[in-house]
Amino acid sequence: MTNLDFLLPKNLPTDLRTIVWPRHMTVLVTAPHPDDFDAIGVTLKFLMDQGHDIHAAVAETGSGIDKVYGAGMTQEDKRQLRVREQTGSLRFFGLPDENFRFLKLNNAPDDQVADDEANRLFLEKRVRDVHPDLLFMPHGNDSNRAHRDMANMMKAIASKMEWPIALMFNSDVKTVDMRKDFYVGFDEAGAQWKAQLLRYHDSQHQRNLRDRKHGFDDRVLMLNRRTATELGIAEPYAASFEIEILQADC
Repeated sequence: MTNLDFLLPKNLPTDLRTIVWPRHMTVLVTAPHPDDFDAIGVTLKFLMDQGHDIHAAVAETGSGIDKVYGAGMTQEDKRQLRVREQTGSLRFFGLPDENFRFLKLNNAPDDQVADDEANRLFLEKRVRDVHPDLLFMPHGNDSNRAHRDMANMMKAIASKMEWPIALMFNSDVKTVDMRKDFYVGFDEAGAQWKAQLLRYHDSQHQRNLRDRKHGFDDRVLMLNRRTATELGIAEPYAASFEIEILQADC
């Protein structure tokens, strides 16, 4: 059992790349939607390149596919389309197939994950199977209900574990407000790589082009540009995270 106090930032915000890790960590990303993993793809790629073991648990949903792109599709068709998009992006990322799993959870009427007891039990089993040191998810202070519900469920589940877990809440385009405890900056080459990753989600990309007049990649990268500006760092892009360390419930 590793004490995670080394992750407590001494100065806020702290560049995650400056952390001296006592060993390789196990990282689990719990994504309420396909594409939530990719929104923090540069950070996760940095961690994987450092030798940390990255896992993804992605909730199945057909949400986010509009009537134009999804014409003639059933809701199950939409779910499977988003599974294929996410599978493509994760393979482009370089995540081994055995390290990601799609979760058939109970969804609310909007076809996004619901906070219910069955889902909590299912997710708890996944956490116990992976045994993560770090648990990434969208921040709970967010206008997206599924982001809020996933954050609430995972925090409750992590608090029951018999080992320390660091919760890493990431900023998202729909995050209302959060602390910036850690960040990972990146350059134009990193932005281009991330744009490729995000464009695997073509259903989301085309909807953004129609509704917002810019692509899904640009939408996420605009947040990263704004974050880098707010942080005052030299790099033009950054992802930011708020940390909460839960000690073992022994």
